[in-house]
Amino acid sequence: MKKITSFVLSASLVFGAIPALAEASQSADQPTGNLKKGSQKVTPIVQVPAKSAKKARNVQSFAVKKGKKFKENELIVKFKNAYDVQSLGAVQGALGLKTKKDLGDKGTKLVEFKSGVKIEDAINALKASPLVEYAEPNYILYPSDVAAEATPKDVTDPLYGELWGLRNTGQSIEWVTGTPGIDIKAEGAWLRTQGNPNVVVAVIDTGTDINHPDIKNQIWKNPGEIAGDGIDNDKNGYIDDVNGWDFFHNDNTVFDADDGDEHGTHVSGTIAGSANSIGVIGVAPNVKIMPLKFLGPDGGDSAAAVQAINYAKAKGVKITNNSWGGGDFSQALYDAIKGSNSLFVAAAGNDGINIDTQVSYPAGFDLPNILSVAAIDNTGNVADFSNYGTKNVDIAAPGVSIKSSVPKGWSSDYSYAYEYLNGTSMATPHATGVAALLQSTNSTISPADLKSSIMNTVTKLSSLTGIVGTGGLLNAQAAVNTQADNDIPGKPFPGTKVSDTVSATTDLDDVYSLDLKKGEKVTVTLTGATGTDFDLYLYKPSATTVKSSDGIAIYSEKAGTSSETFTYIAPEAGKYYIDVYAYKGAGSYTATVKQGATAGTYENNAKEIGYIGSWSTLSAADASGGSFVRTNISGSQVQFVFNGTGVSLKGAKSSTQGIAKVTIDGVSSEVNLYAPSLTYKIEYFKKTGLAAGRHVVTIEWTGKAAPGARKSATYINLDTIVVY
Repeated sequence: MKKITSFVLSASLVFGAIPALAEASQSADQPTGNLKKGSQKVTPIVQVPAKSAKKARNVQSFAVKKGKKFKENELIVKFKNAYDVQSLGAVQGALGLKTKKDLGDKGTKLVEFKSGVKIEDAINALKASPLVEYAEPNYILYPSDVAAEATPKDVTDPLYGELWGLRNTGQSIEWVTGTPGIDIKAEGAWLRTQGNPNVVVAVIDTGTDINHPDIKNQIWKNPGEIAGDGIDNDKNGYIDDVNGWDFFHNDNTVFDADDGDEHGTHVSGTIAGSANSIGVIGVAPNVKIMPLKFLGPDGGDSAAAVQAINYAKAKGVKITNNSWGGGDFSQALYDAIKGSNSLFVAAAGNDGINIDTQVSYPAGFDLPNILSVAAIDNTGNVADFSNYGTKNVDIAAPGVSIKSSVPKGWSSDYSYAYEYLNGTSMATPHATGVAALLQSTNSTISPADLKSSIMNTVTKLSSLTGIVGTGGLLNAQAAVNTQADNDIPGKPFPGTKVSDTVSATTDLDDVYSLDLKKGEKVTVTLTGATGTDFDLYLYKPSATTVKSSDGIAIYSEKAGTSSETFTYIAPEAGKYYIDVYAYKGAGSYTATVKQGATAGTYENNAKEIGYIGSWSTLSAADASGGSFVRTNISGSQVQFVFNGTGVSLKGAKSSTQGIAKVTIDGVSSEVNLYAPSLTYKIEYFKKTGLAAGRHVVTIEWTGKAAPGARKSATYINLDTIVVY
């Protein structure tokens, strides 16, 4: 996934004065009514005009500043078990190793080695030790923002109208006229929530000006710490960490005016700028910000980043904003993110490259809890500077000409403490803010569900097709109103029948997952309330959303009725998705599922029989249907799902046949197919008296010969299957 820091425009606002708060923004390119998904082949993608040629924006990324890629004479080392520097003996003496700091994860430490030793020699010596799991450089990391074209200083009025990322009416921002509706639909999300004060977001960045009037009331306060007493009250290793920690200076001052700390302050304002009638408003104005500073004027290092991530984890934070990048692959950073128990929202980067092929970290780490964000402008086009990639970048968000809070700097007050910035650093906090809104609606939501809810509810843009994994723009309104059954992966189908409600205006889809074996037959039937028109769809395992026709395997969409049905035979094993869709009307429905082949005789070439591995078809006049199938290859098996009370397997017995393993509903037995002479249509397995319903039977090659037979006599075969 891709990650780049980015800022979001935010403005002071009295909620009673929010214009058109109750109206959901809709692009003119979106359909005005529901459409039949199957017959219409609807793929709702908002068409964005191609970007016209214009003067390139003056971008200046911290990630390409001149300087060293790693700290001299420092390494991050992960020791095995309880070993440490003192355990290394001669290696410690040769390298002059000293422990500089513990990184908050068992066995992971920042160590320094003596001058004159090449870093590659130090790493190789440590890697050669059986006491060390890994050793790597302490990479230098940087914020991922880019300089704005202009930085207006004369900003004294409420700035909500300049926050196009939250509500784009086509207003002109820095001399560029926007496209109405190209925004994150913040107002629609605010109808449900503006955030919960119990939700804490860690801003891992430069420092944050905790006295800024748009941020000060949203700063986290450590409940386990007593300010100013010089005691580590919560015993976490940090004294007086009342509002967070500064891992750059190693103290509790999370804001240092001399360092600037503009970046972290800007990011924080986009996430949680207060609704206080001045300045800007954040995406989630009621949540709390935990400032964790690890970047200074010239960047920071991966050891400090690891410490910050582990600090947030220890405090139970479930969402972190990470608008930074740089350095090569770091195992320590990878492990910290993987084990963070949080959604790690990351900037994709500002080099304008495809990071699927030129990997950028931490955005490019292959981890399921990373949500990486690219940047678009107010016309819906990808920013020239933004990294991209369908594998390592998930979504896009506003990242050009984003106004938010900054420190007051030279001014005597905060009247001018707002600036436009560009970068994926600015796009990232938009996504972080939406994640915070989601957590506010569901305090127990997992990082995986946070990510999937955001990715499954994007606004599809033509400009993002093939650019980011979802092909879409962050949509706060859709995300906070999504339910577990609104889209793939949905909820597991409960048994054989389910009843619920859908609505053509408020709850379009109910989605259920269904595991099918290869060749499994499934019949799905739908009935709905009188006067409704509900449709029924089955999506393939490869499908990612039911918001379009992409991935439909089969469907039933009769006009003017909610009585629908279809039968499908799965060509491959996997998780399929049933979608009950409200085309017109609202009300109750009942969906029933019948899985498996019903009573009857099934020849070996029936579609309901799933073959795995290598099977050969042999013609034989005496076989049922004139043929049978056999195998003598390891891993070959038959899968057959039936719906009944019994099953019979028939085939041939001969001197070349061996032992087959037959399993029904998890209970296995071995069947002897050997006979001195060839005989067809022999019933070699039968099971009756089963409870009526779905059952799974498999026939597997074992490679075993029957007693008294030659060792090579290990074939198994199938002619017909009979279901009772």
